Amino acid sequence: MIAFEAILASCFVALATISFARGTARQINRTGSFELSCSADTAFPLFSPEGEREWIDGWGPTPVFPDTIEFRRDTVFREGPPGEEAIWTIVEADWQTHRAEYVRVAPESHAGRVVVQIEPLGAERSKVVVAYTITVFGEHSASIIEAFSEEAYAAKMSDWQKRISAYLKSR
Repeated sequence: MIAFEAILASCFVALATISFARGTARQINRTGSFELSCSADTAFPLFSPEGEREWIDGWGPTPVFPDTIEFRRDTVFREGPPGEEAIWTIVEADWQTHRAEYVRVAPESHAGRVVVQIEPLGAERSKVVVAYTITVFGEHSASIIEAFSEEAYAAKMSDWQKRISAYLKSR
């Protein structure tokens, strides 16, 4: 009887832990945009896993499936340092509409959906719209929430514009 009570108590503790973890999760939605001095056709591949290597310091995706990273639907890759690594899946990569959608999961801290839409503004001008939906959980959630505050997200979009513009000028 004592063994049964110990097992039952362990189950309640496990359920309480799961409920607590669920209760601490939080979802954040952010959308930002910026303009680039290039066509949508030039801008779009810069938001592919390999294209981001050109302008994000330390960005180093590694393929999961297929054996090489392709900018197409159902490509899966890993990115990030140990302990913070995320698994990314390309949900959509539409070259005609210049729209890409990714889902990423970092098992220890968050899951997210990223949508990038490039809107042509002329032959040599485009607008980049980036939308994130991030669900944070676990012990690092406070730092992720801060990284996705409205101010931090606006700064991220400004930084991306500067980095991509500098890359475009250097090629």
